[in-house]
Amino acid sequence: MTLFDKLTSRAFWWQPGMHPVRASLGSMIGLGIAAFTTSAVIADTTGLPYLVAPLGASAALVFALPAAPLAQPRAVIGGNVLSALCGVTVAQLIAEPMLAGPAAAALAILLMQLCRCLHPPGGAIALVAVFGGNAVREAGFYFALLPVGLNSVLLVGAGIIFNNLAGSRYPHRPEISRMTQPDTEDAATIDRSGFTRADVEAGLDQLIDRPVIDVADVEFLLRSVEAAAFSRTRPVPLCLDIMSRDVVTCQADDWTEDALAEMDRRHVSALPVLDRDERVVGLATRGVLAGEQGRSVSEVMQTGACIAAADSAAAALAPVLSDGVHHQAVIIWANGSLAGLVTQTDLLASLWRGQNRRSKI
Repeated sequence: MTLFDKLTSRAFWWQPGMHPVRASLGSMIGLGIAAFTTSAVIADTTGLPYLVAPLGASAALVFALPAAPLAQPRAVIGGNVLSALCGVTVAQLIAEPMLAGPAAAALAILLMQLCRCLHPPGGAIALVAVFGGNAVREAGFYFALLPVGLNSVLLVGAGIIFNNLAGSRYPHRPEISRMTQPDTEDAATIDRSGFTRADVEAGLDQLIDRPVIDVADVEFLLRSVEAAAFSRTRPVPLCLDIMSRDVVTCQADDWTEDALAEMDRRHVSALPVLDRDERVVGLATRGVLAGEQGRSVSEVMQTGACIAAADSAAAALAPVLSDGVHHQAVIIWANGSLAGLVTQTDLLASLWRGQNRRSKI
């Protein structure tokens, strides 16, 4: 691919996940909205900035690293406002700026960690509250709300809209099924035959410098590695080889009652969910729909883990279909359209046949 082809491809400008061009565009839009709106609220006579400088660092986190714990709304808004309050408070208690600045930043870092809203730009905002000049000093605690608070809220709001339109979930949240495990003292099915979240926590605690990362994301990564290794070392057919192809579906905007009625009529326990372009967006199961009357299917469907590519190894579905929650996986073609459905029974039969073939060799 030539440089021209790369620059003119849609994937270069708008691919999901962290991407420099997309992050840059989002930052410009988010900061522009924050500056323009705040300028309309702040009177010109106050002398306060329309956009506090550390918000540029906040934008880098929100739009370039939307999954990072330091970039979540609680961290951005809470960390910035709390740090501004620390800076104003210390500036009023300590007259000498050379002492007040370091003390304000140190206090802000301490309180952000205690309040679980650590946000690195907050340390800079604490310094702005001390060294920001007469306008900031005269504003006092008002500075924490305007412009800092308003700037932060507007930036987060822009981040929520832009990142989700661009294909990144923000605020970030691990894939969690709406279905629950049985109410017993037994450990979850997947935890009885492998590592647990407590094991992940213990492993992270052993690191001298523990990274700031969501434990659920680390667990998901490790289970994905397990699945990849299992697929490589225990070859079985591809998903398209074992899937059922005559699949009953429903639309994302269907009502849950209608989807349940279709399940009863066709004697199935799950329906792949399609959008208006006939692309798969999730899976609706009887267990999920039964307790969600009067809502659209898109509000309650399972997503993410229950969707797999047709050309992926069927063995990779083992962790998903043995987690005690998912009982079917929707199989899709490269363009996102429905290919078929793989159930636990399909996978077990495939693994059993594969084991028998290896034992006869």
